[in-house]
Amino acid sequence: MKISTLIVLLALILSGPLCNATAGTDIYQHVDKEGNITFTNRNIKNAQKISIASFSKNSELTHSKLSSNPSHTKDAKQKERDVMRRQILKKELITEEKLLSDTQNFIEQISNNPQSNNSQETVIQLKNKFFLHQRNITALKKELAKL
Repeated sequence: MKISTLIVLLALILSGPLCNATAGTDIYQHVDKEGNITFTNRNIKNAQKISIASFSKNSELTHSKLSSNPSHTKDAKQKERDVMRRQILKKELITEEKLLSDTQNFIEQISNNPQSNNSQETVIQLKNKFFLHQRNITALKKELAKL
């Protein structure tokens, strides 16, 4: 009975690293034609691949260096999360600023070309998106200032 229990435990211990090695570490960011941003673990057509493997490798290195001094482990982990969060927020800010600029350009193009029947509705929809992008930029800058 004890030998079979040991075998099962050994198998579980050895399969742990295999599970971590096969786990997907890729995140995909997709911006559709309306400017909606989607993050997913599935590859969508025209999605940008964001690899988080480098973040987890850095965290393992930092964790192994700091494991000898447990009093600084929590602070170091929090700083590491803050750095990663700052990087993500900066990328989001750049994306939102680009979408804001693109939306402003679309509004100007449609306003300068009133030949379209749906131009009034389209301008209203674009202005709503413009204000949403402005709000997102303000929120992102506020979050970045907190870090």
